[in-house]
Amino acid sequence: MNVAAFSDEMCAQGAWPLRRYPIPAACIALILIFLPAGPARALDQQRSLSQAFHRVWQLPQGLPQPTIYAILQTHDGYLWLGTPAGLVRFDGIRFTMIPNCADLSSEKLRIRDLCEDPARHVWIATDGAGLIRYRGEGNDQRYTRASGMPSDDVHCVMAMRDGSVWAGTDKGLVRLGQKLTVFGATQGMPIEDVRAVSQAKDGAIWVGGAGNQVCSFDGTTWTSHQLNSLPAQGTVRALIADKDGTIWLGTTGGLIHLHDGLETHLTTKDGLPDESIYCLFQGADGTLWIGTRSGFSRRYGDEFASFDAADGLSQSNVYAIYEDREGSLWVGTKHGLNQFNDRRTVPYTIREGLPSNNIGALCNDATGGIWVGTLGAGLAHFDGRHFHTITTRDGLASDSIRALAHDSSGQIWVGTDQGIDRVQDGRVVKHFGPGEGLPSREVTSLCVTPAGELWTGTASGVVQLQGERFVFPDDETLARLPVRSLLAQHDGSILVATAAGLLQIVARQIRPFPNAEVAALDIDSMCRGPEGGLFLGTFGHGLWLVNNDRTLHFTTREGLLDDEISGVLIDDGDRVWMASGSGLSFTSRLELVNYDPRRSAQLKTTPFRLSDATRAFEVQEEVQPCILKSADGRVWQSTTRGLIMVDPSRLVRALPPTPVVIEEMVVNGQPRDLRTVGRLSPGSSNVSFEYTALSLVVPVRTAFRYKLDGFDSDWVEAGTRREAFYTNLSPGEYQFLVAARTFDEAKWETGQPVSFTILPHFYQTFWFLPSCAAAVALTIFGAYRLRVRNIKDQMRAVVAERSRIARELHDTLMQGFSGVTMEMQALAARLPRSQERGTLEEIIRDAANCVRDARRSVAGLRHDPSAESGLSAAIAQAARQLTETGDIRLRLNMRNCPRRLPVDVEYNLLRITQEAITNSIKHSGARSIDVTLDGSGRHILLAIEDDGAGFGTVEAPGVRAGHYGIIGMKERATQIGADLRIDSQPGRGTAIRVTLPMPDMPRAAELGTRSPGKEITS
Repeated sequence: MNVAAFSDEMCAQGAWPLRRYPIPAACIALILIFLPAGPARALDQQRSLSQAFHRVWQLPQGLPQPTIYAILQTHDGYLWLGTPAGLVRFDGIRFTMIPNCADLSSEKLRIRDLCEDPARHVWIATDGAGLIRYRGEGNDQRYTRASGMPSDDVHCVMAMRDGSVWAGTDKGLVRLGQKLTVFGATQGMPIEDVRAVSQAKDGAIWVGGAGNQVCSFDGTTWTSHQLNSLPAQGTVRALIADKDGTIWLGTTGGLIHLHDGLETHLTTKDGLPDESIYCLFQGADGTLWIGTRSGFSRRYGDEFASFDAADGLSQSNVYAIYEDREGSLWVGTKHGLNQFNDRRTVPYTIREGLPSNNIGALCNDATGGIWVGTLGAGLAHFDGRHFHTITTRDGLASDSIRALAHDSSGQIWVGTDQGIDRVQDGRVVKHFGPGEGLPSREVTSLCVTPAGELWTGTASGVVQLQGERFVFPDDETLARLPVRSLLAQHDGSILVATAAGLLQIVARQIRPFPNAEVAALDIDSMCRGPEGGLFLGTFGHGLWLVNNDRTLHFTTREGLLDDEISGVLIDDGDRVWMASGSGLSFTSRLELVNYDPRRSAQLKTTPFRLSDATRAFEVQEEVQPCILKSADGRVWQSTTRGLIMVDPSRLVRALPPTPVVIEEMVVNGQPRDLRTVGRLSPGSSNVSFEYTALSLVVPVRTAFRYKLDGFDSDWVEAGTRREAFYTNLSPGEYQFLVAARTFDEAKWETGQPVSFTILPHFYQTFWFLPSCAAAVALTIFGAYRLRVRNIKDQMRAVVAERSRIARELHDTLMQGFSGVTMEMQALAARLPRSQERGTLEEIIRDAANCVRDARRSVAGLRHDPSAESGLSAAIAQAARQLTETGDIRLRLNMRNCPRRLPVDVEYNLLRITQEAITNSIKHSGARSIDVTLDGSGRHILLAIEDDGAGFGTVEAPGVRAGHYGIIGMKERATQIGADLRIDSQPGRGTAIRVTLPMPDMPRAAELGTRSPGKEITS
């Protein structure tokens, strides 16, 4: 198979969520410490594979299936893994098993290869299930023998530049474009069992498979190429068509290189770890990666660099290799997924060729090489790729090297525990010991002045090399103090850090350092800045800066990484680097120079803690120098576990924009399709989102923030959390946005937002309250109308009952009384005048009175419904009936009275009128009665006035006990909301006035004809 054939693209991005898959603390330290750096590119070819930052995912880390046959990164940034048990998607944190493709469950998908076509469809080559075009929307399409495929066993698939897709099966080659085309023996293609396919720069299609040949197709003709170095039973498993026309073939018998008809066969003798090759991949920088049965290799120039299980690979069988858009290298094996990135801190150990991991002093030479002293394994020279070692066997006095220096002539001065050696052109040319004037064999430091003078610090003092001998300065007493560090200054003077403090040698004269505060310090390292400032690293007292007349002191309280500083230097970027027991760190020199303890906050110190899951680095003490800036600007540090290099120019890695994806939305516990979320039903108040950022370098350090427009007023800082939850959301329109920032970038990348609307319940709509108010009003109005109707029905019943009673009285009692009265009158007429006749006539008069009373009662019980106006006619009729039997003058004044008043109003006004007229007739002896009804204003006025005897109060004489007419009239007035007033004085008559507010009804329809009131006299 080809680059895609056991190396198809899958999803893995380099970390897992702490919430679901706990990471050991040491692994977190590893991730945070050795961060990848530099521009987004492939692994640095100048570094060995063992120096890369390596991470592994297996079953304990959440990988659902450990065996990986194919790896692919799609356009959206996801990494896809093809496994023997289905398709897996990886975002750097979470592995997601795709449950089915083309209606096939994952356990039925044995995936061999993956690719993505220009239309952004993922193609899946399977064993036994044919070729699948995966869209992830339920629109997958599967090509099998029923679709025209020659076989359902597909070994490889590749998308070409013209958009067509080529797939290799065990029964021939297939091209899928406008139509499905099969190439086999009948079409001139000599290979039946196709395992690899690739497209060359000129557009030709190259095919390899079972057998010792490959073939190419130029669009019309197939051309076969015999492989002489591969036996007939061999197989081409992988194929790469290079840009320069070279064809690389990974076979069961090694790596074959075809170029201009020449065939080159590379095997284990040439550096391959194994001749059984499973996959090939070519990186963006042209590097060829080879996956074999015994690890994988990188082909750089004419050399192979390999990495296998002994180096930490998850397993030796490498089936897939892939390089993502950020430059990370992904390796799929039989037991896990591996990721390789360049580090910011590059370790050099025995694995990279050092003679020992216990490193001593460092120095560089005029050629740019690095000299590395060890404590027990001699002196090593690093030319950029390899270490070359000089030991006692080559003439060194000792293999324990604690001081190094170089001069302008290219000589390297080596300070050991047995004296000094001078090395030139890689050879030891001379040894210096006590016989040459050294006060002690134990050399602690070396320095060379700008004039080329060599000064040496030993356990018994400081000396200068003059000719071939070492001599003390003039003040031999101070010169014999144990020396820890030397610094040659531009003016030729020497600073000497001793156990008793800091001294200064000027013109061979030793004197104390002029700054008394600094002179007493326990100093281990010294460095001069470009503007003359002196930086001093001390044991336990932090960093000191002497700058002209200012002396500044910095410790961990001011932001340093450690107070014990063994080495100080200034790089080309004006950064002050400090080596300590806590690791390597740097701070801006200008920030130190301009530091004001009264106003400045803590220093901005960038640490490089030298520890990871398998190593614990500690700076090497009592060696000079332990930190070095090489000619190319890189910073080197000696440690107890090897040599560390940091390239200041690659502290920040320029990565491509990070895709930010909202993966899932859950509403009230139910997942929703983000493409059709739109309008949510009422009550959808609990919403959660899962999101990710598809940067695979160090995904656990990707920071997120999110905002729900319509709810959040500002961004919510989420840290590394990849979920957001909202509860009790109100109805309305919302938009959810997510932004992400990688570990070393200041720019926030924002993904595509998700917009949705939560619909309100009916009681949450704007018209609900007005509707409720209208409903309440209608209910009240309906209740009022119902009550009025009930009252009317009751009044009608009362009127009907009164009419019945009136009829019964008229037809029975009154007729009977009338008949009896006439018979008694006839009898009285026949009787002579006598006492009995007088008694009879008195009975007749009483009977007549009873008839008149009965007639009045009948008049009160009913009125003529056919009268012109209701109340006016009723009052007029009742008044006439009540006064017709007496010698009383009746005057009626009816003006503009409403025709249809409420029944209870008409009834009570009529009864008040009847009661008032009856009282006037019976009790006042009135000769005239005036009845007035006026509805022309805003009130209805009813007045009954007589010229009778009058009275003072209700209890006045003339009102007999047991008669309650006036009280009844007041009660009736109160019942209808009217005001009743009685004006009466003895001998001056009585006036009863009833005032009732005009009922609310259309005046034009309800008022009678506007005409002057009629005065009717009876």
